[in-house]
Amino acid sequence: MSTHDLNGSNGQQIAPTSQLQDQVKTDAAALANQAKHDLDSIGQRAKEDVRKLGNDVGEKLTEATDQVRSFAGDQKDLAAGQINGIAVAISKVANELTGNDQRVVARYARDIASGLSTVGRTIEERDVDDLMGLAQDFGRKQPVAFLGAAVLAGFVASRFALASNLRRTTKSSAESEEATASNASAPGTTQPMGGQ
Repeated sequence: MSTHDLNGSNGQQIAPTSQLQDQVKTDAAALANQAKHDLDSIGQRAKEDVRKLGNDVGEKLTEATDQVRSFAGDQKDLAAGQINGIAVAISKVANELTGNDQRVVARYARDIASGLSTVGRTIEERDVDDLMGLAQDFGRKQPVAFLGAAVLAGFVASRFALASNLRRTTKSSAESEEATASNASAPGTTQPMGGQ
C-alpha cells in the first residue's frame, strides 16, 4: 500500500515552496475577507429591512391611532349632544313639576339637569385623552361609583338601542302597510277575490 506523503520518487521529501505557501495564505485571506464582506452586507441589509419594517409598522400604527381618535372624537361629540339633550329634557320636567307644586322633586330634577349639563360641557370641551384620564382617575378614586355608572350607562345604552330598533321596525312596518294600501287602491289594478 503506497502513501502519498510528498516524497519524491527517490524517497526524498519535497518541501512546499514558499510561493505555494504565499498563494495559500493569500487565497485564505481573500476568502476570509470575502466571507466577512458578505456577512457585513447581509447584516446591513437585515438592519435596513428591520428599520423599514419598523417604519412601516409605525406608520400603520399612527394611521390606525388617528382613525381611532377620529372615531372616538365623533362619538364623544355625539355623547355630549345626547347628554345635553337629556339635561334640557330634565329641566323641562323640573319646570313642569314646579308648576304642579312638586318643588322638592323639581329641585332634584334641576340638580340632575345641572350635573348632566356640566358633564356635557366637559365632554365637549375636552379631548379624548383628557376624558380617558378623568375616567381612569375617577375609577381609581371611586371604584364603586365608577362601576355603578358603568352599569347605568350600559342599561341606558341597551334601552336606547332597544327603543331605536323598535322605532325602526315600527316605521318599516308602517311603510310596508302604506305601500300595500296604495297598491290596492291604484286604478287599473285588480285584487284577487277569495284567495284565488
